[in-house]
Amino acid sequence: MEKTESERLFEHYCKSKGIIYRRIPETKTRTPDYELEVGNERIVAEVKEIMSSKEEQESELLRSKRGYGNALDYTPGDRVRKKIKDSSGQIKACTQGKNPSILVLCYRSVHGHLDPYNIRVAMYGLEQVHFAVPPYGTGSPYATGMSYGPKRKMTEEHNTSISAIGALFIPGLDQLVLQVYHNKFAQVPLDLGLLAQHGILQFELEDETFGATAKWRRVVFSDEP
Repeated sequence: MEKTESERLFEHYCKSKGIIYRRIPETKTRTPDYELEVGNERIVAEVKEIMSSKEEQESELLRSKRGYGNALDYTPGDRVRKKIKDSSGQIKACTQGKNPSILVLCYRSVHGHLDPYNIRVAMYGLEQVHFAVPPYGTGSPYATGMSYGPKRKMTEEHNTSISAIGALFIPGLDQLVLQVYHNKFAQVPLDLGLLAQHGILQFELEDETFGATAKWRRVVFSDEP
């Protein structure tokens, strides 16, 4: 079967970083695309491409002609949620609770569907603000805090077989970047130190703070290349 553009980019990235990869043979049942060998760990990898919609393509064409595009309407994280839903079954069947996995999503730019915010709310839910309403005539409503709400894909019970989501994008000419966002609910977490050996940018969710939504923080190792 002919490789997709996103698969070719992923293989090129692995070669550039010295990561050993093997295609998983196709069977009658759906299987992930690759298994990676990083250190002594076997990591299952599924690669998906996020395609621009017709409206996005038209907006980009206008931007190139006049300097700005159209206003676009979409729910934050929707494209990432769909890819998680499409991939979770085949990843779970292959990992069987024994191996870590990564869902690699490819998009031409970090801006938009694969920016950190879209990935975060796709995994953990849309952010919602809570308000307190005082008795009538005693004051105005006021915000009491924030929390994650609906449309979450990563919970203690859902999609735990996906250890992390990788965002593979091209920020500029002859550039290829992979950013990895770890799933706090992963059944088999991906060892943070393994990818650090290859200089891959990694992020994990901050500790929970009452009344606030935890944000991404970069994982930093003193001996990173």
